[in-house]
Amino acid sequence: MAQTLDDIISPVGEAFRAFREQLHQATLSEQPFMRPVTRDLLHSGGKQMRPLLTLLVAALHGAETRPQVQAGAVLIEMIHWSTLVHDDVIDEAYVRRGQWTPGTLLRSKSAVLIGDYLFSKGLARAAREGAFGAIRSATRAIELIVDGELMQMEHARRMDNTEEIYTEIIRLKTAVLIASAAECGALPVFDNDPEARPVKEMYRFGERLGMAFQIKDDLLDFGFEAVGSSGNSSKTGKMLCNDLREGKMTLPLIRAVAEVSPAERREVAKHLRRAATRPASVEWLRDFVRQSDGPDYAAKRMNTYLSEALAILDAYPTSPVRLALAAFANYVTGRSF
Repeated sequence: MAQTLDDIISPVGEAFRAFREQLHQATLSEQPFMRPVTRDLLHSGGKQMRPLLTLLVAALHGAETRPQVQAGAVLIEMIHWSTLVHDDVIDEAYVRRGQWTPGTLLRSKSAVLIGDYLFSKGLARAAREGAFGAIRSATRAIELIVDGELMQMEHARRMDNTEEIYTEIIRLKTAVLIASAAECGALPVFDNDPEARPVKEMYRFGERLGMAFQIKDDLLDFGFEAVGSSGNSSKTGKMLCNDLREGKMTLPLIRAVAEVSPAERREVAKHLRRAATRPASVEWLRDFVRQSDGPDYAAKRMNTYLSEALAILDAYPTSPVRLALAAFANYVTGRSF
């Protein structure tokens, strides 16, 4: 029987409520104009899955109430929102999950400052609690995320993505922050030593899960598993095929292109160049992928990463927390949002 998000939260319910209160306190600003912005950002329906992962991993090691764990969870969420705000400015995104984005509601310069504000507040909170392991982990994640963003921009310009390049981009852009969230749950238990075996295993658990998460996102962007009644928007609240409009080749398309002739690849490239301004090209590309084994191939790769993540949990004795972590992994890959 599939577990709900409330079921997954249950083993760390008290710690999760404490985290949410600390998150609220961390976002308070002395600047009055900032208060409604951060309130809307941090309380607009986000499921706060990354800090939940931090708390579940900590609970797996009996440490979910430690101040350093709580501060690490706050830092991870603040960095997640900071990267989303900056991404919205870079991508000129106007809607996310049915809500106007900060880049739309504010001028781009202001939105960038909001992202910086969230990042700095998260770091300050972690420093006050002495969560230096979390700071090291999270700042390393940011360094890699920036590398991934630059790598994605360059290959989108060239339109030359391969599966190998795509895999590295999603590892950097998505998986490393989820890996850091898991790592931050284990670090305080093992003297903030990133080389301790359980810490490394939890990092790998989060990284494998992050890879599966992003492939799921890329499938949902095509709408193969989550098409709304109009057929033009997904249950995420986003327009379908935003990646195509931004010239991004994700795994379903990469696989589809790999199976066709050079002439057909040139046709794909032509439509990808036009996708930003021509809806007909977007539909052509979506049909091209739908008729290939791209979606099935991507789903299989996602399930491989999921299986690798779940196998790491087998080293731990069965407990409500371990079962919740397994349910967490299945939840993020089985979602339709």
